[in-house]
Amino acid sequence: MFHLKNKGTSNNEGNSVYDERWFIDRMKKLFQMIVPRENVSYEAHRFTHEDIDDSLIPVEHLKQLPNPLLLQSYLYVDQKDKQWIAGIVIEENTRILLYEIWLKDGKAIAYEIYVD
Repeated sequence: MFHLKNKGTSNNEGNSVYDERWFIDRMKKLFQMIVPRENVSYEAHRFTHEDIDDSLIPVEHLKQLPNPLLLQSYLYVDQKDKQWIAGIVIEENTRILLYEIWLKDGKAIAYEIYVD
């Protein structure tokens, strides 16, 4: 698992658009995986801190994020039936990326936090 602070708020050339293309680019960069766009699903929900399980976002990270927060998630199931999920928290008004977590088969494998 990795943790980076004070990093740029977006890894997509300064663009604050987080969509299937962002997910595909991150999968390639982080895990060297080619993901077909049509196999990516997406959803977004607003949650209060009380709604978030600490296995998704650890309590020490959650304390640094807005309450409520906007959580966008992207899902891809690979050819070996491994489930890859990226969850990101963005600031609703500015679209600045605040937090990124990656799960493989329901287990956290990587995260980046962009707030102090």
